[in-house]
Amino acid sequence: MSASTDLRRPRLLQRLGTARVLMLGVAAIALLMVAFPGLFTPYDPAAVDPRAILESPSWAHPLGTDEAGADIWARLVYATRLEALIAGGSVLIALVIGVPTGLIAGTSRRFVDWSLSSTASATLAFPLILFAILMVASFGSSPWSLTLIIGFLFLPRVFLLLRAQTKALREREFITAARVVGVGSARMLGRHILPNAAGPLATLVPQLMAEAVLIEAGLSYLGLGVPLPEATWGTILENSKAYYVTAPYYAIAAGLTITLAAAALMFAGELVAESSNPMRRRRAA
Repeated sequence: MSASTDLRRPRLLQRLGTARVLMLGVAAIALLMVAFPGLFTPYDPAAVDPRAILESPSWAHPLGTDEAGADIWARLVYATRLEALIAGGSVLIALVIGVPTGLIAGTSRRFVDWSLSSTASATLAFPLILFAILMVASFGSSPWSLTLIIGFLFLPRVFLLLRAQTKALREREFITAARVVGVGSARMLGRHILPNAAGPLATLVPQLMAEAVLIEAGLSYLGLGVPLPEATWGTILENSKAYYVTAPYYAIAAGLTITLAAAALMFAGELVAESSNPMRRRRAA
């Protein structure tokens, strides 16, 4: 190993460590924003002030005000709770259904595996956003229905990941040794296969949450978001469409919030991948 490689390695590890600390800080702030939004703004997001309609950003209103005179920053902060509910809830639904079915398909006989895999593949073949529009048009756009719909869209990916991991792991030597000593199938899945498949799954979770934020924003922009008085970042962006010229800061604030949140979640997934995959760590070093 060369001297230059030895010098680069501490710097790389230091950068990765700083990135992890930064992401933990961002996650802590996001959790506080969800649990205690009042800590981040003194304004009521539902307040109506005819004297402050579409005011430009100022010290009093850092991101300006909307068409009702409400503080845009306050609306974005309070909308974080519902956004987290939809993103986190949809991923949780996909995990609750996709993990056990993926484990079952990975260890079942050919017909069961083929039936489940074909259904998942057929669902993935359909355009994602078009499928979401059809589902919302059929079942409504309440927060709970959006959570269920997006969770259903994510289900095939979780299932196929767990199925592939299960099929790969069951051929490993430690699984063969566990079979030899008489370990049962249920214990094999719970004690040996699932923990070893947790790394790729943990990488997928924040990426799915980022996609959930973007899907919700896309549906809201098309007028299929949660109805008033509830609001998400997507509905705030949709409300800003009529003011692109007179109040461009309105749309910029909502759009940047959605973009930065999705980017942070995707980056978190990359950090998890670097931490859980020794081969990637070795290549990075």
